Amino acid sequence: MAVFAGASELVNREKCENTMETSGVSLMIMYEDESVDVRYRNGSQLQLSPCGCEFFLVRAADPHGHPLQPAARVRQRTRFTVSTYKELMVEALAFRNKYASRPYLPQELIPSDKMKPFFSMDPGVQWPELSSCEAELGPGGETVVRSENERAVFMLSPSGEEFSVEFTCSLSQPPNQQRLSSDPSGQQQPEKKYQSTTVVQHHSCHAAAHMWAYPLSLAQHHQTSHHSINKEVEKNQTGISSQADVRANMADVSCVERRLQLPQALPLTCPSPHWHRWKFKDPLAREDISDLPTDLVKIIWCKGIIYRILKATAPIIEISPGDGSVIRSNGALNSYFTHYKPKLRTEQVNELCYHVNSLPPDVPGQAYSLCSVISRASRVLACYNQANQLMTLPSTPTCLQKENIFSKPELFPSSAMPAEQHVHVTQTADCRSELVASELSKIKRFNFLLENNHLLGSKSQHVDLETCSAVTNEPINEDSIAEALQRTSRAIQDIDAVISATTLT
Repeated sequence: MAVFAGASELVNREKCENTMETSGVSLMIMYEDESVDVRYRNGSQLQLSPCGCEFFLVRAADPHGHPLQPAARVRQRTRFTVSTYKELMVEALAFRNKYASRPYLPQELIPSDKMKPFFSMDPGVQWPELSSCEAELGPGGETVVRSENERAVFMLSPSGEEFSVEFTCSLSQPPNQQRLSSDPSGQQQPEKKYQSTTVVQHHSCHAAAHMWAYPLSLAQHHQTSHHSINKEVEKNQTGISSQADVRANMADVSCVERRLQLPQALPLTCPSPHWHRWKFKDPLAREDISDLPTDLVKIIWCKGIIYRILKATAPIIEISPGDGSVIRSNGALNSYFTHYKPKLRTEQVNELCYHVNSLPPDVPGQAYSLCSVISRASRVLACYNQANQLMTLPSTPTCLQKENIFSKPELFPSSAMPAEQHVHVTQTADCRSELVASELSKIKRFNFLLENNHLLGSKSQHVDLETCSAVTNEPINEDSIAEALQRTSRAIQDIDAVISATTLT
C-alpha cells in the first residue's frame, strides 16, 4: 500500500481537476442511479450507464454542416472503446469511481503501472481497536487511520465534515467468475493471482455508508481527543499522562464489529443492458449546454467545485470547494448556508453563516467566488426539489439494482437452512422486497396446485385440469406437486432468513 497523506490526496485531486479543465470538460453529473453525464465545452455530451459497462456519446455538431444534420452518435462497450474516446472514458470512470457505491475497473482502461498482483478476492478488512489505534496527523491537519493489513486507509478532513478513503480493489471480473470467487464455502480455496488497483473515494460524513462507519468513528474520536489534549496542554503545560488517561477510558468493540467489507468492483459485463436509459436533450432545442439537470442528481462537478445532494426529510446540498472547507445548506431553511472553514496551522473550525440574498463580495485573489458557488448550489437544490416533487410514480429499476439482487452472497445460520445452501439477498430494502415477492409467487402457485389436487384422480374434470395446466404452465401430476412442495419449503426458509437478516441490520 502506498503511503497515503492529505497532501498526496490534494495533489491527486488537483491533477484530476486540471486534466478535466484542459480536456474541455465543463460539467460532470452523477445521478441517483449512478449513471454519469459529462458535458464538454465544444457541445459534445457523454453518458455512462449506471454499471459503467457502456457509454453513449453525442458528438458536437459540425459548424460547417447543415443545421438540420443530426449530430454523430456513438454507442460502445466501455472496455472496448476505440483509442479516439479512450481518454474521455478514463476521465469519466475516474469521476464515477470516486463517488459511486461500487467501482467499475476494466483492465483495458487501467495503466499497467497502476496495477499490482493480489492473491485474494476477500473483500473484508480488519480495522484496529479503539484503544490500540495509532492515528496519524497529516501535514494538512487531516486524521489518518489505517487498517490492520494496510489494505485500506481512512482520512478525515480537518473540518471533520468529509473524508477520503484509499483501498486496494481487485479488477472487474466476468460475472460468473466474480460470483464464484465471492460465494463462501466450507472448503479452503487455493490462492489465485488476481490483478488489483488502488481506488480513492471521497464521501460526506453526513452520508457515510455502513462500511465506513467504524473507521469514521475512530478518526472522529482521535480528532476530538487530540484537540482536547492539546487544549489541556496549553492550559496547564502538563499533559504527559493525558494520552494514557484517554486511552484507559476507551471502550473496544468485538473483532466481528471491526471487520467490514470493502466495496467490490462491478462485473465486466452488465447482466441487464436493456435497462440502460440515456438522458439527452432535444438536438433542436436551443438551450445552454451548462443548463442544470432536471433529474435527481447525486454529485455535480463544475469548475473544480463538488456539489453533493444529501437525501433527508429536507434535502441538503453540500459543497466541497477543494480548499479543505465545506459549505452546507441548512435543511428546511435552504436559503441559509453554513461554511465550515478550518484555520490553517490551528485546530479551530470557524462556522460562518450566509444567506443567498446577502452573500459577501468576492475578494481579489480568492481561489473561487463564494457568491457564484453558493448561488449555483441554491439553483441545483431548487431543481432537485422540483424534480423530486414531480416524481409521482416509482422510478424505473436500473441495471445496477438488478445486478445487486444476486451480487452479495449471504450465508445464514444452520438453524435457518442447510449449510450447503446459500441465499443471495439484496443490499437495499427495495431489492429485498422484490426477492420476497418472487418467493411469495411460488407459494401462491403451490397453494393453487394443492387446492386442485382432487382433479388428478377425476377423469370427468379433464377440461378443468387443462385449465390448471395453462395457468401454471406446468404439467400437473404427483411428482410436480411434490417438487412444488419442496420449492415452497425452501422459499419459506428463504423468506424467514431474509426477515431475520433485515431485523439484525
